[in-house]
Amino acid sequence: MTNNLNTKLIHVGDISYPYHYGINCVPAILESMKHLDADRFIVVTDGTVLNLHGSQFLPGLSSLAPVTLLSVPPGDAAKSILSLSEHLEQAITDGATRRSVVIGFGGGAPGNLAGLVAALLFSGVRLVHVPTTTLAAMDSVISLQQAINSSRGMNTFGTFLTPNAVYLDVQMLQSLPDRELRSGLGEATKNCLAVRPGSIDRLRALASSGRLDEPESMLWLLEESLAVKTAVTFDDPHEQGRGLVLEYGHTVGHALELCDRRRRGAEGFSHGASVMFGMIAAARISVEMGLMRPETLAVHTELAQVLGAPQTIPPGIEIERMMTAIRADNKRGYLPLKADEAALVILHDLGRPAGTSEMPLIPVPLNLIRHVLEEMSLAHAAVHQG
Repeated sequence: MTNNLNTKLIHVGDISYPYHYGINCVPAILESMKHLDADRFIVVTDGTVLNLHGSQFLPGLSSLAPVTLLSVPPGDAAKSILSLSEHLEQAITDGATRRSVVIGFGGGAPGNLAGLVAALLFSGVRLVHVPTTTLAAMDSVISLQQAINSSRGMNTFGTFLTPNAVYLDVQMLQSLPDRELRSGLGEATKNCLAVRPGSIDRLRALASSGRLDEPESMLWLLEESLAVKTAVTFDDPHEQGRGLVLEYGHTVGHALELCDRRRRGAEGFSHGASVMFGMIAAARISVEMGLMRPETLAVHTELAQVLGAPQTIPPGIEIERMMTAIRADNKRGYLPLKADEAALVILHDLGRPAGTSEMPLIPVPLNLIRHVLEEMSLAHAAVHQG
């Protein structure tokens, strides 16, 4: 497989696009990009990605067409209206046309930002993803959703755009620190718990093995993620029906991630770790509602421990701020809700969401969510007092 590209066609509704992947395959990626016949590449990335992979990818890309480099600081703060506006203006200034191609080069934040740049530039130009993190490769670039954050919540402003292609060199993932590798495993765990429980044993063994950065491990995780994503979005390309099951853990997880990133910046909990916390919270809510057996909650907590994900709310994060983010969650409007409710993905059992297969959301009282968060905060205090 070295230097060659494997290709899987991703089907989402009536839409399909190729996902090309391999090991040590940057030359093959660049060769394939010749066929785009671009007059300019607009590369949306960040400083960390440039330092790690820029010299490997950008010189070859610039031999195909002029490159406009749009770099933002690492982290989710780059997913802002200000960054989007600056990128669009720079692309126009540099001579972008309808033949230009936008490339999301990096993790989820540059990828999402690139998606909106492509969607808005001349009302839509071609988009290509070159992910360099497990989270991007196995989750965000498989979605048609291109979104940025508001001051009140995550992924509040966005649209849907189909990429022309995704290119992944698994070798790039090996440069990731353990924290980022495990962030991708958080989303993989969500896939197992909510959709493919039969893969939990393999995931558990992989997470415990210390071999996360091996190419074979990355390829298994990638192929599992592609299988899950296509299984639930094949007839729901905008993830507004059965595809919402992929939001398991995200309502509370996004709230923790947003509050911690505001407190600690890039040192805050990773997206995958936050989602794992959100899944534990959702499972505890389900147990409180009498929907889930405690044994199923125990599977959640065991996996969180293996991944090193938080199971309690650390000091400095106010529950009221998390509740504000939960009230502003981007799943509002899918269900008729009372003023004191939020819409959550809740499981009855592994692979069995509550609600219906077509709408895997249910109303949950806000006071129950607050109660569970308070318990998880008190648990943190008890651990440290002990």
